Parts: sequence; C-alpha cells; structure tokens
Amino acid sequence: MESSKEILKIENLTLKIGNTEILKDISFEVNKKEIIALLGPSGSGKSSLLKTINMLNTASGGCIRYNGKDTSEIVPMDLRKKIGYVLQRATLFGNFVLDNLKYPYELHKKVFDMNLVEFYLEKVNLKPDILGKKPSELSGGEQQRISLIRTLLMEPEIILLDEVTSALDEENTVLIEKLIKYENENNNVTVVFISHNNEQAKRLAHKVIYMEEGVIKEFTKASTFFEERVTK
Repeated sequence: MESSKEILKIENLTLKIGNTEILKDISFEVNKKEIIALLGPSGSGKSSLLKTINMLNTASGGCIRYNGKDTSEIVPMDLRKKIGYVLQRATLFGNFVLDNLKYPYELHKKVFDMNLVEFYLEKVNLKPDILGKKPSELSGGEQQRISLIRTLLMEPEIILLDEVTSALDEENTVLIEKLIKYENENNNVTVVFISHNNEQAKRLAHKVIYMEEGVIKEFTKASTFFEERVTK
C-alpha cells in the first residue's frame, strides 16, 4: 500500500557535464513506499538522474531533498546508507564474494547475519557456496544479484535500480521482481528503477516518469501511462 508521506523531492535539478546539459530543470516527488519506473530512450538522462540523486554526480543546479533535508548537507556515505544504488554493471570488490556481503555489517557495526544472507541468496536463486568464489568468477547476472543483496543488507529506505535484470534470463528476472515487491511490501522500501521493459514496469510500478533528452515528459500513475499508449 502506498503512503502519502514524501521521502524524496527533486526541485529544478540540472546537470551539465562540459558543454552538454544532461538534465534540464527536473522536478518530481516520491512518496514513501512508492515504486516508480523511470522510462525513456537510451541517452535520455535516466542513469545520470539516479547517479545525481545518489551523489555520484554533482548537480549543476537545483535541490534534492531526502526526508525534507537538502542532500548537500548530508555526508555522501551517510546518504548512501539510506539511498542505495545498484548499477547496471555491478561493481564487486574484495578477494571473495563474501567480502561484499560482510561490508554492510561492518559499515553499520553490526554482527554478521549469515541466516539473512542465505535468505536473500535463496530469494535470487544463488547457493551459499558462491560466497567463497572470487568476484571475477561470477557471471554478469550473478554479479548483479550479489550487488542487489549487498544494497538490501544496508537496510536502505530507498533503492535506485539501473536495469538490474538486464543480464538475467526470464526465470531469474521474475525472482528479482518478486524480491523488489517483497522489500517494498514488507520492509517499506521505496523503489525508483530504470527499465527498457514496459511489461516489467507494468508489473512493478505505481507511477511512471518518462524522460527524453534530459527532460521529464510525463509523470503519472502507471495505469494511466500505459492506458494512454494503448488508446493512441
């Protein structure tokens, strides 16, 4: 069930890299526990928007507010504990996969919870023996799933997902979608995800943001967005 409490507010956000304007006067609000699909053609600024929200890009203008506070006043590492970001191409570190899943516990100074790790591994169709492998031994799809688990173990309030099922087959894509719904419904996680799959957006999203050339062209309920395209 959606909540009306605003958790993220983007106000007149711009991003310029060199002489190229990537994001142009972006404004929208995200309520707690919403799932929002970020759609649009390649090069429309979707990934740049997520990176800017997560402070991997520095905005050229405008404001990003998380729970009412300007994110420029928040230490980036503290913000990333609460706003998790999973890249399309996963970046794993350390000698073993296990190092990645221990990291959230070390960061939060908590005791490592192997039971919870195994719970998430089962959710995404991975066996515990993957923890002893080197990151370089994993397929792209396995790396994506480990990266998602690592982010969820941070216990974020918001997760930003950049095509996290792009390297997965249909069976594992379904499992990831179920996990996203599980986190949203059971742990109140707010989700903003990029997808080029309209059917996936239909299955998951409460609302849709449609971008072209760095501009938001539409921001509406998912049902309205897709109904309009059927009738056109």
